[in-house]
Amino acid sequence: MLSSCKTIAIMLVAATVGLASMAQADDVPEVAVVHQIIDLNADTPAHAFRFEPKLLHVPAGSTVRFKGSTGRHTVSAILRMIPVGARSFEIRGKPSMDLTFEKEGVYGIRCRVHGRHGMVMLLVVGDPGVNLEGAKAYLPKLGEAERQGFEELFAELEGRNG
Repeated sequence: MLSSCKTIAIMLVAATVGLASMAQADDVPEVAVVHQIIDLNADTPAHAFRFEPKLLHVPAGSTVRFKGSTGRHTVSAILRMIPVGARSFEIRGKPSMDLTFEKEGVYGIRCRVHGRHGMVMLLVVGDPGVNLEGAKAYLPKLGEAERQGFEELFAELEGRNG
C-alpha cells in the first residue's frame, strides 16, 4: 500500500512538473543559433573562418544565440551597417551569448580578428528595407575580403526576396 502511494505521489509530481515546463516553453521564444567556425581543413581562409549561418533572417523580437566567441574571436556589429537606433554590440571571450533584436533591418556583423579573411555575416531582422541601402553604401569603407563577403550576402538576400 505504501509503495503504491509513493508511486502515485511520484506520478503526480512528475505530471505537475511536466505541465509547468510546458507552460514555460510556450512563454519562451525560439532561439536562433549562430556558430563561429574555425575549420583547419578548409582550402581557403574564407572557408576556414566563418559564421554559420552567414545569412540569417529572424522576426523582430527574436533572440539569437552566438556561440564560439572564444580566444580572439569576436562578434562585432558594424556601426554603419545596423539600423538607426539599434544598439551596437561586441561579444568577445564568451562561449555563448544571447542577444535580442527588436529593431527591424539588416545588421552587418564581423569578427574583428578574422574579418580580413571574410568572416562576416548578415542578420536580417524583419524588413531588410529599413536600412538596406545605407548598409550597402558603407561597403566601400570595408577591407576587400569583408566587402566581397557582404556583397555575396546582399546578392543572396536580394535573390531570396526577388
